[in-house]
Amino acid sequence: MCLIAIGGGFAFSLTQTGKDVQELLPQLPELVQAGFNAKQDPNLLFTEVGTVDGHVNVLLVGRDRNWKIGKVFDPTVKKYRSYQVEDKDTRPRSDTMIIASFDKNSNKVRLISIPRDTRIRYRDFDGRRHSACKLNSLYAQPEGDKLLVKVMGDELGVRIDRVAEIKLDGFTKLIDRVGGLDINVEGALFSGKRKRMKYEDKWGGWKVDLEPGMQHLDGEQAHGYVRFRYDNEGDPGRVRRQQQVMKALVKKMMGVGYGQMPGLIIELQKLFNSDMSNEEMVAAAMFARSLNNSASVTPLTPYGIYAPDGGDIILNRPENEKLFTAIFGGSFDPHKFLELSPETKRDDIGSRNNNNPSALPVLREAGLVEKKTPKEAQIEAPGLQ
Repeated sequence: MCLIAIGGGFAFSLTQTGKDVQELLPQLPELVQAGFNAKQDPNLLFTEVGTVDGHVNVLLVGRDRNWKIGKVFDPTVKKYRSYQVEDKDTRPRSDTMIIASFDKNSNKVRLISIPRDTRIRYRDFDGRRHSACKLNSLYAQPEGDKLLVKVMGDELGVRIDRVAEIKLDGFTKLIDRVGGLDINVEGALFSGKRKRMKYEDKWGGWKVDLEPGMQHLDGEQAHGYVRFRYDNEGDPGRVRRQQQVMKALVKKMMGVGYGQMPGLIIELQKLFNSDMSNEEMVAAAMFARSLNNSASVTPLTPYGIYAPDGGDIILNRPENEKLFTAIFGGSFDPHKFLELSPETKRDDIGSRNNNNPSALPVLREAGLVEKKTPKEAQIEAPGLQ
């Protein structure tokens, strides 16, 4: 969305002064050209990617950080002390996995959040079969970004066309750049009741302390809100909160003035690491911006249950096959879905998380609208109470 502003009317912000504009000036000609090309060809995203089925699927990966104890120089005592530092020698697990599907035929963008705790079996690049593990653990392996894309295709049946890595610490700064977000905090679920959401991850370097109810969140508060999963819902509740904050952030960014654009673009560039070209990013942004209303951007969650033997999530085969077909069309192969991985015909998660007005058209198309919303107590994650 920020890139669209460059292509369509960035001249206004050039009248502003400050380091944001100066930092962005060297990139301006390339971005303006990308904006012009995307404006001339509404289907540029699909032709650039080379899709033939009208879908472009972008995997958004929220990358966490690993930490270790290292030696840091303390100038107050002029010696090295043991301190928590980022471990840059080992790959982190993926903290968030969202597939954004741009659909040229229906003129919609649909987002499905894949739970990090999804239990998966898979074959590696050499064809070796691996035992069950959590999906997010794949990212920590050598060439984990490529392995995750492969397993998404092999075991979820979804073709991934592009990948965008999101740095979660940059997420905080981006929200502060837009002035924070108004969020109806739902609270933590304990024994069927919504209560205070309080948790501090000293090792991970984030915390949250929020009461239920409508309130204005700054970047740090929103960061803690979307990472919290230490109640009876676990990861599915966190997925729902991520979708809630994403929609609020998109709405806020749509209303920013041109004077704020340089700083926002700089934060976005720091936030994302993607294999998408400038033309593809601008074309994707223009496609999203051209949609008629917010209902055209639909966040969804797969159907499934918590495994009775632990905190892993087992996906529902029949309902997810319908849902994935409605979302991904010809870019989804139902014959590959859960080919090696565990499956269930039950659901405690998807029917509740997808119980929102924007999801109804997709569920109706998939033939899933008859599903009733389970009671909150039914989706409590085992072992978290």
